[in-house]
Amino acid sequence: MIRVLHVSDPEEACRRLAFLGVPSPDTARLCQDLRPYLMSVSDGEEARLLSAWLPRLGIPSAWGRQELLFSVSSRDQVDRWMQEVPEARHALHPIGEAIGRYLSREFLLLCRGRELRLGGFPRIMGVLNVTPDSFSDGGIYGSARKAVERGQEMIAEGADIIDIGGESTRPGSRPVPADEEMARVLPVLRGLAGKTDAVLSVDTTKAAVAREAVSAGVHIINDTSALADDPEMGEVVRTSGCAVALMHRRGTPATMQRSPSYGSLFGEILEELSERIAAAEHAGIPGDRILVDPGVGFGKRFEDNLSLHRHLLDLRNLGKPVLFGPSRKSFLGTITGKGAAERIFGTAATVALACSGGADIIRVHDVKEMREIVQVVAAVRGGAEC
Repeated sequence: MIRVLHVSDPEEACRRLAFLGVPSPDTARLCQDLRPYLMSVSDGEEARLLSAWLPRLGIPSAWGRQELLFSVSSRDQVDRWMQEVPEARHALHPIGEAIGRYLSREFLLLCRGRELRLGGFPRIMGVLNVTPDSFSDGGIYGSARKAVERGQEMIAEGADIIDIGGESTRPGSRPVPADEEMARVLPVLRGLAGKTDAVLSVDTTKAAVAREAVSAGVHIINDTSALADDPEMGEVVRTSGCAVALMHRRGTPATMQRSPSYGSLFGEILEELSERIAAAEHAGIPGDRILVDPGVGFGKRFEDNLSLHRHLLDLRNLGKPVLFGPSRKSFLGTITGKGAAERIFGTAATVALACSGGADIIRVHDVKEMREIVQVVAAVRGGAEC
């Protein structure tokens, strides 16, 4: 894979290069001539071809454990090189494409006849769990009436999307039968569809549940398995016109926190999400109906969850809008010592970081409070130069 490594300054670039296995002398050489876009190309034919051309173009490069690394000034610079050295076009063209994906900031998400503009001011997705055992709010909305009322309340508080889930995905949880999951979510979906024009999402990995949710009025299918658990899910998404959120997850909710490990967190997440995007497109789902989610807390160690916040911009390499769900997660309890219901301030910090890191949709339980966080971050980011 070819990707841009997000670094904020030369010191961070040096740390990332060292982590990726670049020898110290080569790290110093690359950082001395660091340009705005630090590129990584996985070892393979493309990397070997580039390693032959880069010295002729005066671009320093070095090998890490599994990739070729170098930096370029801009996509325009790459275009100029291709014009000046046409025989290098085959090697350089993917670099320009990778920078273009990374720079994508405005998206139009199509979801069953609706258009959701993303970019700039992040959208709020309100979490509405109708389960007895979710880690934070299980059992609170035990009746459809209470759940519909909470959904309406979140919309009034500023939620753009309501995400309804009928099966807990907390670590260690077990799946529930499709008919039980449908009995939980369908009355709520129907109730909200009849009372609001907000975008509705269903959090499920089962095609049967998704199919009935479509009939009930859903616009987005939020699949924590990224279409991997049920071979029929891709067809349901394709024919329904719904958008789909593809989340990165290793294992199942029952097993995902049993000693997860990564050699290079973002390298592996990007590779695996790229494969799931390709699978979705192979199933006939257009690219403008696909979201990606790095899966905070899903097969991630404590340090991985922190890294997801620090390097969130690396997900821009996928060229898709980013959904991010840190709300009340257990890593916040590790930091603060607070129980799930008391993690509102910790969640606020993660939301601020995610907004600054370019998330397009923030998935949260506390809509009213997090909406204010998003508003403040957006106002600061959009402020005048001085």
